Amino acid sequence: MIIQHHNRDHTNHSSDDFDVFLARHLQQAQTYLPDDDFSARVMQQLPAPKKLSLWQERLIILIPLVVISMLVLSQFSLLAVLIKLWTLFLTTNITSLLQIGALTTIAVVSGAAFWFARQCKVF
Repeated sequence: MIIQHHNRDHTNHSSDDFDVFLARHLQQAQTYLPDDDFSARVMQQLPAPKKLSLWQERLIILIPLVVISMLVLSQFSLLAVLIKLWTLFLTTNITSLLQIGALTTIAVVSGAAFWFARQCKVF
């Protein structure tokens, strides 16, 4: 009878007992394990990291960008998009098209100027 009572009590509080056990051992754990400069020696023996060329870095970015873009574009109906764009083009008046064109030109020129300034290390 005592064993059954103990097992019943143990199953009800097993997670609490483990939490107490874990908290006690984590509080007693040291934050630093002395390694006698083992880590520093291993780090010194590792080969220097290879520097990627500029075209390799750009390919690492460009290839996933193109693949993901193609997957996204494959989900659209190109004909439906072109029909909607043509309808939008025909229903808008010429002044709003000129405004959109002017704003787009300003955005492109500003972006190019900002990029050129960054390349010349003005910023």
